[in-house]
Amino acid sequence: MTTLRLQRPHRRNALDHTLLERLLSELGAAARRGDAAVVLTGGDSYFSSGGDVGSMPSAADGLFGPASRLALVHEVVETIVRTDVVVVAAVEGYAVGAAWGLVLSCDLVVAADDAFFAAPFAARGLTADAGTAYHLPRRLGPQRAARHLLLGERLSAPAAADAGLVSEVVPAGTATARAAEIAARLAAGPRESNALTKRLAARTHAGLADFLASERVAVSLAGQGPDAAEGRAAFTERREPRFT
Repeated sequence: MTTLRLQRPHRRNALDHTLLERLLSELGAAARRGDAAVVLTGGDSYFSSGGDVGSMPSAADGLFGPASRLALVHEVVETIVRTDVVVVAAVEGYAVGAAWGLVLSCDLVVAADDAFFAAPFAARGLTADAGTAYHLPRRLGPQRAARHLLLGERLSAPAAADAGLVSEVVPAGTATARAAEIAARLAAGPRESNALTKRLAARTHAGLADFLASERVAVSLAGQGPDAAEGRAAFTERREPRFT
């Protein structure tokens, strides 16, 4: 088993190109080694604050600037879903935006009892990304999903567990250790049959690739509009957005 830790503490583990490339490389290496399981963690304080707003393309980057960034995010999401390695997420603090999309793609999720999840795309004038709009309606139902995707409401770890989005809730500060225990159990188990079971389960994501292609178009279109510009400015200036 392998533990992969997101490490950009100065940006609260915000997902930029370099971090995503490294994550993709490490997931590939784990598969080539034949690892049974991988623990994906952000550390003891938070999982990730989501996509790095500072590195996001703006309207000046052209229509398909956002799509180029998302292509790498989507490659990570699809790799987590398709790899034979069982990916166990360990969430302390919070997983927000695109980071929630990564967590939703994992096979098992261990979350601290004070952790929360959120998809604050609307507050930034953006379209939901990283597959969040694929997973949440299918797993929560369209009405509950809309509360998170359109209104940006947070989902606590206990509520996420009740909804089937989290496999286990543990005391704060112990999520990574518990995820490692689960990964060790998987490593000691029947690796080949578990890999085949995961492949069967992945068939429930049969439409994921087509959905992500549509998502890249939607995000690119939204990124060109005034809402995205205002959302980006409000985030930078630490104020509430004023959409018109």
